[in-house]
Amino acid sequence: MTNAMQGTPAADAEHIAPAPRVSAQAFCETVETAASVQAAGEDRRLAKVHLQVKMGGIAAAVEAYRNAPTSNVIIIESENPGDDLMGGLDALADVCDAGTRVLVIATTTTFCSTASCCGAA
Repeated sequence: MTNAMQGTPAADAEHIAPAPRVSAQAFCETVETAASVQAAGEDRRLAKVHLQVKMGGIAAAVEAYRNAPTSNVIIIESENPGDDLMGGLDALADVCDAGTRVLVIATTTTFCSTASCCGAA
């Protein structure tokens, strides 16, 4: 990119700033998601992020943080249906430090255990 192009909307859209120095822990339920999160963590823009990938989903996260401070960012993979997911997130909220960010990786069917919740007839 030349200096003349810097500052234009197109040039700004192509630039993704690096992530700040934070700690992040991912609690995955599938090996595929764990591998994807680990691969994403190797991106140069995440060089300052201290990332740990663990298996076990929400239950493992709740257990891990029961007697330990939470990381800045928690990534949860859940294959549980809606009510189970919300119950797990409530349990996680009970052990999280204030200001912790939580990212949930789930399928649409995880959130919509019935067709009517998604607006389907």
